[in-house]
Amino acid sequence: MKTVALYLAAGTSRRMGTDKRSLVLNGASLGSMALQNALLSKVDHIFVVTKKGDPLHWLSAFFFSTPLSTKWSQVECEQADQGQSYSLLCGLKRAIEVEADAVVILLADQPFVTTDCINTLIDSYQREPHYSFIAAENQHLPMPPILFSNQSYPVLHQLKGDQGARYVIREGLIGKGKMIDFQEPLLFYDVDTTEDYTLLLNKNGE
Repeated sequence: MKTVALYLAAGTSRRMGTDKRSLVLNGASLGSMALQNALLSKVDHIFVVTKKGDPLHWLSAFFFSTPLSTKWSQVECEQADQGQSYSLLCGLKRAIEVEADAVVILLADQPFVTTDCINTLIDSYQREPHYSFIAAENQHLPMPPILFSNQSYPVLHQLKGDQGARYVIREGLIGKGKMIDFQEPLLFYDVDTTEDYTLLLNKNGE
């Protein structure tokens, strides 16, 4: 089965007031941390979805010089500023073009998503491909990363505005799925505000 990741990195960082992807934590940019773990995972390819004209300055030279550099490519979304659904659908279009059997939705502002987490979703789907989705779970709620099988693609196409992948699950628009409780709240920590970032710096002693 071919599985690709859609790495959604086209947000406006409106609440942060600056490009949060470029903020540094543990010597790496926030926007690159989950991407690096995705590169090391079992996904066959990663589509990094950005705004039109994004120069990718938030990615270090590593991502362009490593042997893994062929495992990802940029997808520029002209309508990214109109909401997350547009970014997701831009990535999904590419996934359909390469005939992906499943997509894993990843968010660039969730820096602590691990390779193991991504692989667990993929392994679970390969064992049980009848599921429409396999989602990470936090306090009984589906959270990214979420794997969607190709039978879910038509449902994802119904997303509008700022609706994200979780919307189709919460609203019961999709077929039967499975949720996996990783019992690691930090996996789902997203960095939206200056306070979120400051808290991380304090925890890491930076």
